[in-house]
Amino acid sequence: MSTHQMMALHADTAGGGDSDARQQAPAILEVDNLSVNFGPLRAVDGVSLTVREGDIYALAGESGCGKSTLAYSLLGMVPPPGVVSTGQITFRGHTLTGMDRRKLDQIRGAEISMVFQAAMNAFNPVITIGTQVEHVLQAHPDSFPTAREGREYFEYLLRLVRLDPEVVWKGYESRLSGGMKQRVAIALGLLLRPSVLVLDEPTTALDILNQRLVIDILNDLHETLGVTIIFITHDLALVAELANRVAVMYAGRLVETGTIDEIFYDERRHPYVSALIRAVPSVTADTELIKPIPGRVPSLAELPPGCRFAPRCAQAIDICQSVDPPLLLDAAEHGVACHVVNAGLSEKGLLK
Repeated sequence: MSTHQMMALHADTAGGGDSDARQQAPAILEVDNLSVNFGPLRAVDGVSLTVREGDIYALAGESGCGKSTLAYSLLGMVPPPGVVSTGQITFRGHTLTGMDRRKLDQIRGAEISMVFQAAMNAFNPVITIGTQVEHVLQAHPDSFPTAREGREYFEYLLRLVRLDPEVVWKGYESRLSGGMKQRVAIALGLLLRPSVLVLDEPTTALDILNQRLVIDILNDLHETLGVTIIFITHDLALVAELANRVAVMYAGRLVETGTIDEIFYDERRHPYVSALIRAVPSVTADTELIKPIPGRVPSLAELPPGCRFAPRCAQAIDICQSVDPPLLLDAAEHGVACHVVNAGLSEKGLLK
């Protein structure tokens, strides 16, 4: 199978990567009023968002905000005792929440694939990487006409992530660096030609050079294969460089969603997002301009009344202490959940 045929094979499955058409692209994944509970604790609370075909969509926020739990819920993989308590997830018109396990197994990997956090621990240390790939192909016999074509496609993916197929196929995970394991995991996540690739903190455990390499590779994969990417991160620099749309979470709630320009440069911005940006150190700016966010993220067992960010917010007013603000969208679908930010626009009827 030629390289051109392999590119076409994945693009036919995943959809095109034409950035000009992305804003008008149809929704591929929709989350509507989703809540996930662990007993009495609600880790994800009433989240709604839309991912369109061709997006590179970031779920951002501090540790413990619920972004990984939201990502796991997309594939019905919330660890017990976690359960989806309200809402639904729709993939290309098919409802995933409550779907029969057998049908969901057909979507996992083949339609929506996930690369988990700490992917360097994902491989069996006593068998070769090639053998592990063969196990995946044997578990999905309808993915390729022959096992040989499946292997050739994986070797093609390895070259896309800038690895030598011969070295990886015959090697054990102990012979690979952390950055190489991360790239092998990304290639393995793409093996069954999914339309959506979900990555949980894809650069967290890597040094700065490997982080740069992974960013470049993800951009290349997006353009070459046309795959829609959703990635979870707390790194705003990664968000600014890689994503075209962002959803920012805080204490289980969605506080802002929009494009990169809206999140980073729009005057209508959630105070938490503004505080996150001010807290990011710069190699050129005066360090005295860096302002850490006061206080700490509230425990899910002791959430404050009203806006969950209010105890840490310098702009908070009386209503913030008692009423949880809704996420209001403007005409461009830029959403902010803040009483103060939305007050003027709401009175003018510019928000929905």
